[in-house]
Amino acid sequence: MSPPSHKQEILALLDAGEYGPALQHALTWLDSSPENTDALYVSGLACLFVEQFDKSIQYLEQASKKNPDNATCIANLGIACLRSGDTGSAISYLKKAIDKQPDYELARYNLGSAYIKNQQAELAIEHFRILTENHPDSAEYLCALADATRETGQWLQSIKLYKKTLAIDTDHSRAHTNMGPLMMHLGQLDDAVEHCLRAIELGPDQTLPRKNLGDCYVQMEQLDEAMDAYADAYQIDSNNAELDVAIGNVWLETADHAEASSWFHKAHLLDEDNIPALCGLAHIEREAGNLQLALDILQPLLKKDPENTEVLLNLSDTLWDDGDAEAALLHLNTVLKLQPQRTAIYAKTGHILSSAGDIKGALEQYRTALAQNPHCIPALNGLATTQRDKLENRYFNTLQELLNPKTRNQQLKPGVLAALHNALAFYFDGNRQFEAAASHMQQANHFQWQHKKTRGWKYDIQTHEDHVTKLIDTFTHDYFERIKTFGSTDNTPVFIVAMPRSGTTLTEQILARHENVLGIGERNFASQSLNQFAGVNNAINLDQLNDITQSAIERLSLNYLSRLKILSKQSNKTGITRVVDKMPDNYSLIGWILTLFPNAKIIHLKRDPADVALSCWMTQFGSIRWACHKEHISHRLQQYQRIMQHWRDVIPDRFIETSYEQLVKHQSDESARLIEYIGLDWDEDCLKFYESDRLIRTASITQVRQPIYKKSVCRWKAYQPYISDLFNVKKTS
Repeated sequence: MSPPSHKQEILALLDAGEYGPALQHALTWLDSSPENTDALYVSGLACLFVEQFDKSIQYLEQASKKNPDNATCIANLGIACLRSGDTGSAISYLKKAIDKQPDYELARYNLGSAYIKNQQAELAIEHFRILTENHPDSAEYLCALADATRETGQWLQSIKLYKKTLAIDTDHSRAHTNMGPLMMHLGQLDDAVEHCLRAIELGPDQTLPRKNLGDCYVQMEQLDEAMDAYADAYQIDSNNAELDVAIGNVWLETADHAEASSWFHKAHLLDEDNIPALCGLAHIEREAGNLQLALDILQPLLKKDPENTEVLLNLSDTLWDDGDAEAALLHLNTVLKLQPQRTAIYAKTGHILSSAGDIKGALEQYRTALAQNPHCIPALNGLATTQRDKLENRYFNTLQELLNPKTRNQQLKPGVLAALHNALAFYFDGNRQFEAAASHMQQANHFQWQHKKTRGWKYDIQTHEDHVTKLIDTFTHDYFERIKTFGSTDNTPVFIVAMPRSGTTLTEQILARHENVLGIGERNFASQSLNQFAGVNNAINLDQLNDITQSAIERLSLNYLSRLKILSKQSNKTGITRVVDKMPDNYSLIGWILTLFPNAKIIHLKRDPADVALSCWMTQFGSIRWACHKEHISHRLQQYQRIMQHWRDVIPDRFIETSYEQLVKHQSDESARLIEYIGLDWDEDCLKFYESDRLIRTASITQVRQPIYKKSVCRWKAYQPYISDLFNVKKTS
């Protein structure tokens, strides 16, 4: 058989899908004619089809050297490099093939694919656009252009292109597969599910459409359905790292951290560079309160891939939990630059801006989200809770329509219902329609607990009462006498302690306007330092304090002060001599704080317990588990009063007390008393706290951004006729 016949026979076998026989014939020919260009070429091509990429590259490189003007050989060499993961060489060879033959469509298509893989989607768009212009009816080329456009963050434009693809070919599997996640990120979950299901019909043996379907169900809070979809995908491919991460995330949603960790570790074993798996492990550390460990995982990932949106979002959440609003917002802004159509991120940004004091910026973010998706629940909730009675009618009507079974087109899940009712509670409260507000508050808390309960939330009043008893039994007169010389004499730390919603933010703002004071918001430093010393299996063993040594206290206090120094340096504020932490729950840690810092200044801020109860009842906290049930709120207040009375009995001269009501009524006198207590000279700027441009973490920022807010005093009386059982806790001295 002549050489041309060899070549044609082998190419015919490849066209027929008989790759094994084709490779055997090609190698036999190559053995007999090792310098033959055609024998090298078909051997390389056959190796490419059977995925022997190194051999394919070897033979095709030799063939292209012998025939340097053969665009087909050079293009297939580029494709072999692309399949082997060498995208740089692939791009070089494919560009060379196109230079020699500009109308070579296969080379141009694969060059676009190589650019996408090399994270150069903008360059891919250029080549796919040429292909679509020459072949406007090609669904495959349109889908490729949509893929590249999606990678640049132009989600709305990519959706238009996918729709054009499906108009040409309604059964285009990849278009349906990729449309699912896009619609999900835009909040159009019903459409997302529809595309995922269609992709599964078209490709029942494909893993990705089933994983995408599971992702959609997670967003819809249908965790059982999500796990079913992931299980179906797992049957197809049990060694898929991305699928393992998705399964781990469901376990994370249900607060089963051990199970979640096992799946994230499995993914990491399959792919040690799998960033979502490492993000999952960081999330577990964050949920456990180990924020520094979470940052230790995430920050190296950001250095390695500074535009990875998953890393950026996890870093933002961790930094926000740590009270660093500015850094959290910085990472969210980066995400929005990369993916400007990601609706939920605008709402998340709005939430942080609102909580941190930039109300105008927050409203702008919420409205941007709603312009993209008028039914974006977090954005609607953010607008309503921020604007209250000033909420525009169109948004109020949308909230009403979403809750009306006759007008909505889907069954809403508890988390969504909680957000909608909470939004309306704030709207009606602002309009002084207290009965309607109370009704929506009741439903919001009911659904919030349902939503959180499926994610592992529980609260046991006896466990908390036992913990308070243990605190009382541990921090006695004898304890303080024993450790009185152990702690650091540094007087930098200042603490504002109280029940949540008692005015800690207002008090911090007054102090932080002083030229020598830095406010650092709500930090977990005190609890983290105690956990560092006495933590056992994510619980505090207070018995260990019986054996605490001076060296241990010195080490912990120095570490604590080093964190304050870092924050002081980052603030760019000069002359700082006092650093104020307003974490409310530190009221239970006053004994520990004075263990570390005997000279620390502690301000206990009281407020009418009925007003505290109402405010906590109205606020949907992200992590406070006792604020959904009235009896839990009442019990928490009782135990708070109990531990504070203990501190008054045991260390009466180690802290001072004021009240929200006193600050409101006698702002100037009380402010002066606080400044004097922390050892500083009076500064008139402390009376202008509302002019601060600092980012603050609080649930009541609209009150802090105006002169003393008096409407919150005795606010509970308006609700007495409707939720009287919330106000059973009596005032104490």
